[in-house]
Amino acid sequence: MKLYSTLDRSVVEIKPLVKDRISIYSCGPTVYYRMHIGNIRAYVSFDVLHRAFLYLGHNVKRVMNLTDVGHMTNDTDFGEDKIEESASSEGVEPIEIADRYIRTVLEDFSKMNILSPSGKNIDSKLDISRVKEYGFLRATEYVDKMIEMIQEIEKNGYTYETEQAVYFDVSKMSDYTIFTGQALDEKEEGVRDEVNVDLGKRHPADFVLWMKRVDRYENHSMYWNSPWGDGFPGWHIECSAMSIDALGNEFDIHTGGIDHIPIHHPNERAQNIGAMKNPVVSYWIHNEWLVVGDNIKMSKSEGSLVVLDDILNMGFDVLDLRYLFVSVNYHIKINFSKEALEGARNSRMALVSKLRKLRKETNGSGNILLDYKQWFEECLNDSLNISKGFALINEMIKSNEKPEDVLTTIYDFDKVLSLDLEASVEMQGLDVPEDILKLVEKREEARKSKDFELADLLRDKIGDRGYVVVDTSTGFNIEKI
Repeated sequence: MKLYSTLDRSVVEIKPLVKDRISIYSCGPTVYYRMHIGNIRAYVSFDVLHRAFLYLGHNVKRVMNLTDVGHMTNDTDFGEDKIEESASSEGVEPIEIADRYIRTVLEDFSKMNILSPSGKNIDSKLDISRVKEYGFLRATEYVDKMIEMIQEIEKNGYTYETEQAVYFDVSKMSDYTIFTGQALDEKEEGVRDEVNVDLGKRHPADFVLWMKRVDRYENHSMYWNSPWGDGFPGWHIECSAMSIDALGNEFDIHTGGIDHIPIHHPNERAQNIGAMKNPVVSYWIHNEWLVVGDNIKMSKSEGSLVVLDDILNMGFDVLDLRYLFVSVNYHIKINFSKEALEGARNSRMALVSKLRKLRKETNGSGNILLDYKQWFEECLNDSLNISKGFALINEMIKSNEKPEDVLTTIYDFDKVLSLDLEASVEMQGLDVPEDILKLVEKREEARKSKDFELADLLRDKIGDRGYVVVDTSTGFNIEKI
């Protein structure tokens, strides 16, 4: 597979450390508010990457952090911890905020057909005490590992200590600005104000590894004992400590948004070298932003948030949003609008309509068309060229191949796209009243959420109207009684 590598500034061939095995660390959400669809775009992009590696026959080991401590409001060092700020505003404990929004992450991942980092399908009602089984790593459960890593960085001569914090000394890292290509003195301008917060800080770009519970953080409610006194970890150290603990001293791919390029990922890489004496990560893969209006990044700070429930309230299906995100390459910016979403819905339903016509022409089960499968794999290997994959699907539909073989092959491709094409075809392809289809759709949502009592109730309502839903290994069929 070839992907755009940020450090190489070009599309490169991914050469895994171990043949046919891919190790991936994904920067996950800071769980202090509900993810907006810009966040979700990133997780869909890297869900496609994950599914593509599986489809191509690789063994994938992947983990994702859940930041529930240490991420400051200004993304550098001094400010309010995002979790504590949210907890303070609501008058609750920080753990309540983190737990609440971890649940919404699970709900949104489930609705959007995003695999868990471990590769499992997600139950939206999963007990959050079990998230580690699914590859989600909570920062608060790894503070001991962070302290151990800071001690290694200290032992190797990359730190200094002030009355307020333990810092990473970026002057000791000759290629610290490798991500941006800036000279270190250029980087001073954006962070100069922080020198006035801690007069012991030597360079504006130096960053906190451990924040002491003194001065402005004297009453910080989340804190741990450490060799440098009570305090809490900086934001950046969590990703280094957790990724190395889960994936080892070297791993293949680190994913994240392009907003991590200026600060977070240079700091991670510096910590890795400071502790392990090697960069640890082979490839840094970043997704582009979802923007609105005049090229404005969708973000909480910009006040431009759209969450998944907003999409549903606009009358769209979550699969319309997934189609939009899947159809645009991870390295290309998406300008979000209602019109863009309508276009994605029309394209998705047009595809379903074409497949429905093929379904009526089928004669039994089909076989995967191996030439088309090979071409689809070439699309995936070409930096996840899914738009070319959709073109291939349309070409196949127009071909003279057997309809049942075309359908079987497209459903095979849907292991990567995850657009529920077969289920959509089976539902949309029947001459069933609209109100029955809506009841069937609600029943499927109830089953997916493991609300079996509601699912049974809806099944009975469907039966009272003269229809029955027959569950199959690949979806369901609706039949007239």
